[in-house]
Amino acid sequence: MRQPTDLPSAFDHWRRRVAGETLAITMEPMCGYYRRRMVRGGVWVPVAIWIEQEIDPDTGELLSDEVMRCAVAGREADPHEQWTYIAGQPIPHAEYEYLIANQKWAAEYAPESPAAQPGRKIDLNSLPPVF
Repeated sequence: MRQPTDLPSAFDHWRRRVAGETLAITMEPMCGYYRRRMVRGGVWVPVAIWIEQEIDPDTGELLSDEVMRCAVAGREADPHEQWTYIAGQPIPHAEYEYLIANQKWAAEYAPESPAAQPGRKIDLNSLPPVF
């Protein structure tokens, strides 16, 4: 019988790093929530890495191979390609949710804002004044 990966243990490395524990960064992507910039001087965008599992509800056995998935700013990406950019940037789940909500809000209500255009460098001269 093929046992699925225990999801709490898959997220353990991320959870410990967010809690402030100093751990070595591995070469293999680890499940968790991260942030990255798409361009130098751009805004932070949310990144999530998780394991997709198809599990038989009766036996708990894996029905197919587990697949590591990644989403960067809401778009599917290769977790191995993204890992170099995000390994040092773990964030709490609440910050991940905020980044997603901010990106959605900006896309709908402020399409010219940096949050709505994560692929562009922030131009402080083009932003409206704060006060």
